[in-house]
Amino acid sequence: MKLYAFELGRKKELCFAELIAIFGKDKLFERNLDTAIFKLEKVDGQKLQDSLGGTIKIIELFNETKDKLEIPKLLEDHLLEAFKDHSGKIPFALSLLSFYNTREINIKHLLNYSKKILKSLGLNSRFVNKNFQNSKPSTIYKAKVLQKGIDFNIIKGLDRLYIGETIAIQNIDNYSKRDYDKPCRDAKVGMLPPKLAQIMINLAGPSTKTIYDPFCGTGTVLTEGMLMKKDVVGSDISDRMVEFSEKNCEWTRREFFAKKEFRTFEKDSRFITKNDIPEKIDAVVTEGYLGNPVSKLPSQNEQETTFRELANLHLNWLSAVGKISNCKVVMCTAAFKDTHKIIHLPRFEEIAKTAGYKVLESFTYDRPDQIVARDIRILEKI
Repeated sequence: MKLYAFELGRKKELCFAELIAIFGKDKLFERNLDTAIFKLEKVDGQKLQDSLGGTIKIIELFNETKDKLEIPKLLEDHLLEAFKDHSGKIPFALSLLSFYNTREINIKHLLNYSKKILKSLGLNSRFVNKNFQNSKPSTIYKAKVLQKGIDFNIIKGLDRLYIGETIAIQNIDNYSKRDYDKPCRDAKVGMLPPKLAQIMINLAGPSTKTIYDPFCGTGTVLTEGMLMKKDVVGSDISDRMVEFSEKNCEWTRREFFAKKEFRTFEKDSRFITKNDIPEKIDAVVTEGYLGNPVSKLPSQNEQETTFRELANLHLNWLSAVGKISNCKVVMCTAAFKDTHKIIHLPRFEEIAKTAGYKVLESFTYDRPDQIVARDIRILEKI
């Protein structure tokens, strides 16, 4: 068993929940500010990273200390062993994670010291940290640090410091291709980020084999499900959206060699029956309808009108789906951002209960430049 640290994305509680859903609470070793540390059998780093929407990078921990003065020697020992037979120029980086005060560690000294150690091996090197600050994951990725060099991480734990080496990092090119290069996009119906779709699918649990999206739209849940080796079924009230989903699924199959099955059909989700879904569905994962697009915060009356419409929609489609499957539901409901306050869909727990579900967990996913936020809800049958 080894210790692996997972650097959490921007919405840390949601990202942490994804890891717990995948690994279970019993594998959790320690949770801190920026990372969660799990005790796991040896992992295939990049394969695991590519399946996690909420993890920025995976770090294999190789040492720990309670004395920060020991860190230079621990880095030195690791560098001497890792690069004793290397040649060429070595790019490297060093990040401080979970520190409330990063001045506790002199990152400038550690970077220069590491460069000196590599020079003692006859190696030219450069660190990609700008202004002696943590490097952005995108910088580490674009500089090919993991392929050509090393990315060190010093993590402040509950009572000690952990030192580790990054073994996998988010493939930003791959995410960009899936988000922007797919043949069919439609900003008016909302665009679920691929990373968030991955998180939602993982929240349904690792044993999920077949997922159903009753509001498939342009098919982000379906395509991400296929890439995560799930069979997928999608429907939408709009024949245009069904066509978009189908084209995007076909594109995903070609571009990423996704081998899983997909099926789409046109249907109002409020009237879904068992005849529509003969497959055994393990989870419903969907963004759902978030209301009409808005460019400014709606008035209170407009918010109430939207929430009434959405409450009725969610009650009806959840009731319909609940009659044909007892599976878990991971869904989005709309919320509005008012300066520093989030306005949530009122009394959603009552709506879910009326439809035969209880809400296990809720997380809010928002972006600074957007008015409409998403509340991620995890439901199970009562």
